[in-house]
Amino acid sequence: MKNLKKHSKNFFIVLVVLIVAFIAVKSIHIKEVEICNIDFRTLKDGVYVGTHDSTLVKARVSVEVKNHNIQTIIINEHQTCLGKKAETIINKIIEKQSLQVDSIAGATVSSNTIKKAVEDALSNGTKK
Repeated sequence: MKNLKKHSKNFFIVLVVLIVAFIAVKSIHIKEVEICNIDFRTLKDGVYVGTHDSTLVKARVSVEVKNHNIQTIIINEHQTCLGKKAETIINKIIEKQSLQVDSIAGATVSSNTIKKAVEDALSNGTKK
């Protein structure tokens, strides 16, 4: 009987912690990210760094531009929980030479964060 009380108490504590954690996660508002289209004709040759922070996900990228085209995108930092697979979005961006590519299924926030970081880098490439 004593053992049952102990297990019931532990179960109740775990249940309360899970409920509080669920409420905390649901209350975090992830800001909507709008990806702007960059006119690649205005891009200057060079390597540009861009960052973006979407509350739960952060990204820092380096983008190499040559002849108005993206040559490479390197993800220097990607702080995420479950969105690691979003890193493949850089291949889509390079292939289409556009930020207007579909997000990676199941990793939308990370995909948008990476795209926004690339947008930030490319906007630095138009300022020279």
